[in-house]
Amino acid sequence: MKKFPLKFILFTILSLFSSFVYADGVFSKYNNEVFLFSINVPIIQYKVGTGEIVNLDFVKNSNSIPTKDFFSAFEAENGDGLTIKDKSESITILAYGANYLNIEEAEGLQDMEYMKSSFRIDYIKSVFKKDKLDYNKFVKKYYNGKLPKNIDPLIYDYNKNLFLYGENVTYSTIGKNFYIISYIENNKIYYKEVIYSKNRGTYLVFEASYLPKDKKFMDPIVTEISKSINLIK
Repeated sequence: MKKFPLKFILFTILSLFSSFVYADGVFSKYNNEVFLFSINVPIIQYKVGTGEIVNLDFVKNSNSIPTKDFFSAFEAENGDGLTIKDKSESITILAYGANYLNIEEAEGLQDMEYMKSSFRIDYIKSVFKKDKLDYNKFVKKYYNGKLPKNIDPLIYDYNKNLFLYGENVTYSTIGKNFYIISYIENNKIYYKEVIYSKNRGTYLVFEASYLPKDKKFMDPIVTEISKSINLIK
């Protein structure tokens, strides 16, 4: 039987013990009263615009997050959601509600009368031009060369993101009321999940961005947040 030096055994025990002692991060429940959603977040409290601290309800411990204050957060002044960052600000997590996914939708993407007008097409073209995107190539790739009369804003935004990030997209999927896309840009990993609430006609958006070196650390955090998303009825 192979024998290990006492120092090696003590070091191993202390290392294991330390990982349990110091990995005392948590997930808490954040409820948004403006867009009516709840989500688990890796913080115990957040700041509001007035500087007030709001404490959150505990959900579960997390061995993957080093400490309870590893992340800090603040809620937007309009109350639409949270921005969460680590101390180095290399990791950003966003959870927020939105009435529109893009300016095209805000200007009447689904308005039937508006959609029949040439102004609508010209406006969408101007948005693409401003974003330095090829409108004709986009329409040909995703709409067989012509935008339909009834454009689904969720599908439109999903297609536009696929078109925008192209070969940098590492994962994408779309369902009846949601889409997920992950891509790499400027040496950072971006994850975006959008869920549509048909009852209210609004969206819940969860985003995360981080360096490739933090992927192993962030994967379980992103998974936990994603599976906790709940649209309050």
